[in-house]
Amino acid sequence: MKSYIDYLVEAEGPRIPHPEDSVFSGSAQALKYVQALQGIVTNPRSVSIKWDGAIALYFGRDSQGQFFISDKYMYPKNVLAKNPNEWIQYDSSRGANRADLYQKLNQIWPGLEAAVGQTTGVFKGDLMFVGALQPVQGYYIFKPVTVEYRIPVDSDLGKLIAGRRGLIVVHEYNNSVFNGQGIKSNEQIAVIPADMNIKFKLKNPANLSAAATKLLSTYGQKLDVFLHGLSKTARDALQTYLVHFKTGRTQAQLAEWLKTEVSNKQYNLLIGQNQDGYLIENRQMLDILFKIWQTIGNFKDNLAQQLERQVQGFEQYVNGNPQGEGFVFPSSIGLIKLVQRAGFSAAHFSGFNAKK
Repeated sequence: MKSYIDYLVEAEGPRIPHPEDSVFSGSAQALKYVQALQGIVTNPRSVSIKWDGAIALYFGRDSQGQFFISDKYMYPKNVLAKNPNEWIQYDSSRGANRADLYQKLNQIWPGLEAAVGQTTGVFKGDLMFVGALQPVQGYYIFKPVTVEYRIPVDSDLGKLIAGRRGLIVVHEYNNSVFNGQGIKSNEQIAVIPADMNIKFKLKNPANLSAAATKLLSTYGQKLDVFLHGLSKTARDALQTYLVHFKTGRTQAQLAEWLKTEVSNKQYNLLIGQNQDGYLIENRQMLDILFKIWQTIGNFKDNLAQQLERQVQGFEQYVNGNPQGEGFVFPSSIGLIKLVQRAGFSAAHFSGFNAKK
């Protein structure tokens, strides 16, 4: 089984795909993801919490023993920054400026280097907050991006972060699940494992799993023929439409949405001037494609909801409702993420658009 880092630096890039989106790559790929979700049910102990960190960081000591901190885009390019100024140089070379981040790096750098000590190797984690937190009604509260975290002051985690200048949640160390190895406690930075040592359990939603499997078994061959008749641009547009509809970024019907999202040539091919385009002529298979996408999504959401109820030691809120970003699970086909698009994703994109 490949490691977390292996999957991040390969062709799929630093983003982990949603299981339901696999249907746009064909029935065989979609079935692999359904089977991967089934694998989570039988082996939930490998699930890790997906923290909504301000930025994903790779850090540690390289083969020469030099300490570095890089982000998820720098690391695959072997850009191992030895100090915050190298972040500035890297950003300058690509026309970017993350001034607020440089200040945070300056604050956490000494403490994170002290936490690593002389340990060699690479840690992969998320930066959750920088700067000493003050208690608010018995909680330490911080919101890196979309999820608001509330940590009881008198909890084990609350006592750990009290007075610290920052919190790093680590997923992996040297391609293995991080459970605290290689990190030294210090008074500057708190470092914790992403799974919080929670022993997750799952009940098998057999009806949801069977529904997805049956749809792919019944319509898989026809689905592949239908998808083959679509260009990659068209498949990408259909996937984007479903995501936008699910996350509340559009309420338009497909034909109306496509008018402003694809070229006139693509629109004529897909819808047609006289309602005679490819999607109209193959309406049944379009409906089945959408149904499979939704069914796999329902299976994924059920697992995410079960896991959410088992998180303990801290509280998570999205728009005031108890919920976190989701969960991550390593499988034979790569990392599987369990993120509820109608909850976290909708709030995340709503917040992102509001800032633009």
